[in-house]
Amino acid sequence: MFKEFSVVVPVHNEERFLFYSLPSIYRLEPDEVILLFDRCTDKSLNVAEKLAKRFEYAYRTRFIELNKPSPEWAFRVAFLRWHGFKEAKNDIILNTDADVILDEKIKTYLPQVGKNNVALISFGRKSYPPAPRLLIARLITNFSLKAFAGTFAFSRRALFETIDENTFRRIVSAEDTYIYLSISKKYKTMFIQTNTIHLREKESAEKQFVRGIAYWEVGHNPLWKATLHSIVYFRPLLLAGYFHARLKDRENTDFFLKRR
Repeated sequence: MFKEFSVVVPVHNEERFLFYSLPSIYRLEPDEVILLFDRCTDKSLNVAEKLAKRFEYAYRTRFIELNKPSPEWAFRVAFLRWHGFKEAKNDIILNTDADVILDEKIKTYLPQVGKNNVALISFGRKSYPPAPRLLIARLITNFSLKAFAGTFAFSRRALFETIDENTFRRIVSAEDTYIYLSISKKYKTMFIQTNTIHLREKESAEKQFVRGIAYWEVGHNPLWKATLHSIVYFRPLLLAGYFHARLKDRENTDFFLKRR
């Protein structure tokens, strides 16, 4: 029997992507959609409201505007997701982004969350426009037994049971990886390759650097793995961020981020 589920989506100036992502969410027929508008200066809220009415989902969509700063959180997106997870009324939550078009077959796997000790299922996704490093990543995940992607469904109960909120508040990136690692310590996880599409995959130097910080602070990955990742995925500044974090050189890290 199909279980009801909630969808949580942070939104920051995403009006052009919502025309693609929001309909794909509604086609999954969730019981609840939570849209978290983060200090939007465009027409994201207006677009979302019109799409919800068009798909007759206005009564199941919650439009939450979060315009105040969150100084106690190092990463704004982590704060947004946490707020949405706390607001969700269902145990099964699908975590996604406003620039992602979901594959309809995701719905067929959601009932497996909570069965046979499985508490998290992540769904592989393609990138558009395609980039070499992302094609490599998808190829690797096809053969990996422990692959993970940022679009995932999980048990709300398992999340709050296993996650350390204080640590979650301090991370500077990769909040999704932290959630995955926390839940996987106690529960089983799954990875399903899908035709989900990520529409925006341009990566700045700052993003690479911050990804490197998280590669150590969140994943505690060894040097050889960080080096291999940096080379294979064409992310030279990931290694720089990794060394800054591992050597506890936070003063230089903060200086770099302020300059960007």
